[in-house]
Amino acid sequence: MQDIYKQFENFVLQTVSVQCPECEVVFATDMLAHTPNMTKDTPVETDLHRILPHPSVRAALIAMCPACLYTNWYSSFVEDSLIPFMAVAPAEVAFSKKFAHAVLTGRKIGAHHLDRALFALNGSWCAREAGEPCEKWLELAGQELESALADDSWTGNRSRYQYIMGEICRLLGDFHGAVRHYNQVDRKSQLPKSLVDHQRQEAINGNSKPVQLPPEYVEAIFFPKPINLDELLGTTQNQTHELKSS
Repeated sequence: MQDIYKQFENFVLQTVSVQCPECEVVFATDMLAHTPNMTKDTPVETDLHRILPHPSVRAALIAMCPACLYTNWYSSFVEDSLIPFMAVAPAEVAFSKKFAHAVLTGRKIGAHHLDRALFALNGSWCAREAGEPCEKWLELAGQELESALADDSWTGNRSRYQYIMGEICRLLGDFHGAVRHYNQVDRKSQLPKSLVDHQRQEAINGNSKPVQLPPEYVEAIFFPKPINLDELLGTTQNQTHELKSS
């Protein structure tokens, strides 16, 4: 570690000291100090992940203790005032493999399958950003996400995760499985129906390649316009004022 700050395009990483919640060792790690705001032109793929300029940027979302290998989201660690250069040096491991350790930690502490699926998905994206194969990562993410979807005990946007599961299957070349999951996506996903239909057709056509979202879809998904209740209810401004006042 020669520099406290590193910059990749407009993303800024900062080297800080954190304490491991498992063994209490204080070690140095990179954290994401600045993330540029998204716009409709931000590169996003159809599995809804933001393309990052370097694998170290995604790897900075998690921290890995070099002593006990406990690995979790950066927010799970407490920052320490110790100067990073005086702390234990970070573990020397490939950026994507940090996420493998996160999955292992998740299994050890009993994290939900959904949490482990998100670690594995980030591992696949990090591997691609590093120019590494990602098929094994996708298989792992698919196994964990299938288990999560089979568990009725958690609440969340299951419909959107059905879509993501469809994307995992499509990228792995499991087109039948992809169509099966796309068919379970409904309005609760809050995704444009035309996007789901398009990706279903991509699977039917046998396209297993990554697809980037057009700007209009990025805008529709990440910057949804507020619903105009007046238009929905057919009320005038005066009527709306009367409803508020009553």
